Amino acid sequence: MVTFLNDFGVVCALGNNKNEVKHALHHPEVEYQSLDRELHLEGQPVYVGKVNGQLPDMSVFPSYQRTRNNALALMAIKQLEPTLSAMLAGVDKQRVAVIIGTTTAGVGTAEQAVAHYMETDAFPAEYGHQCQELIAPAEFLAEYLGVNGPTYTISTACSSSTKVIMTAHMLLDTDMADVVLCGGVDSLCQLTVNGFEALDSTSQSLCEPFSASRDGINLGEAAALFVMSKQAGPVSLLGVGETSDAYHISAPDPSGDGAIRAINIALEMATLTPSDIDYINLHGTGTKKNDEMESRAVYTLFADSVPCSSTKRLTGHTLGAAGALELGFCWLHLTDPDTPLPTHKMTKPRDESLHPIQLVESVTKQASRICLSNSFAFGGNNISVVIGKVDKVQS
Repeated sequence: MVTFLNDFGVVCALGNNKNEVKHALHHPEVEYQSLDRELHLEGQPVYVGKVNGQLPDMSVFPSYQRTRNNALALMAIKQLEPTLSAMLAGVDKQRVAVIIGTTTAGVGTAEQAVAHYMETDAFPAEYGHQCQELIAPAEFLAEYLGVNGPTYTISTACSSSTKVIMTAHMLLDTDMADVVLCGGVDSLCQLTVNGFEALDSTSQSLCEPFSASRDGINLGEAAALFVMSKQAGPVSLLGVGETSDAYHISAPDPSGDGAIRAINIALEMATLTPSDIDYINLHGTGTKKNDEMESRAVYTLFADSVPCSSTKRLTGHTLGAAGALELGFCWLHLTDPDTPLPTHKMTKPRDESLHPIQLVESVTKQASRICLSNSFAFGGNNISVVIGKVDKVQS
């Protein structure tokens, strides 16, 4: 069954809505990440992709729901309200699913509560442990919509919200839902910064995916939400491929075999060949091992024939939101011919030892019909998604 991505809502370091993000994609020369004085790495400020601007008023919600994670999710869902209002009219509330990817939930709020406890020997009165449960953002959005269909969270590190897209398709394909709100949200917190530093995976400068001097990731935060359904929309989900390396908990299989198989499965489901793909959004973290593996996998299937880019220099690595966010960049490009391909920003020389995939190194406009987005996460969680432009949407 064909399913559709009917609308997209987004907030990230590039902007607080679709138009701001599209404007930013026209101007990759701007540095959208910044040094954060509240988060620190070895006592020094750390570069992060932080959401700027005023967060929505959360005082109307229960205290345990007043997290930064939920505030970002609220900013994204508000952009979808016209679409949701029209699509949910007359739909049974039990037939509306909410599936969200996250890795942090409300851990940032929990950090503040623990700091308060260490000083006063008591948690803040407004603190509720529910804020840090992984289900929290999905429950928050379901309650906000007033729906009670399947509601849950997927948390598989950096592939979380890409797996959510696949899950939404399965719920629609098996007739378990008529409409699915799906995507991902993650917010910055010190625990995550410390965790990646413990793995020696963070960079103290701006990340440089696929460059010779790359030395790790920058973290970011975002909310990226789709409305998916069987009702015709501007973009269709054509194929999804999922594999597991079973190689190492925090390193990819250097052969790229799992990534290659994931892409091939997605292409097979879509009944496409590599030559049909117009653009690839790379996972492209800026770590030595990921970029080596991914360049090998992509070159094996596509050689240097397809324009590719990693957008993590622009947004930071948004973890549980990354897959949906980066698929969203593909959605924006497919739905607006004026939106350029996301630029692969790299200020230092390219690593010539990597396979020579075609990186989009300047603002490029092209008429694309089909895009592929990769997410290759810790634990060898590999997933690739193919989406395509719909020529004519029937009202």
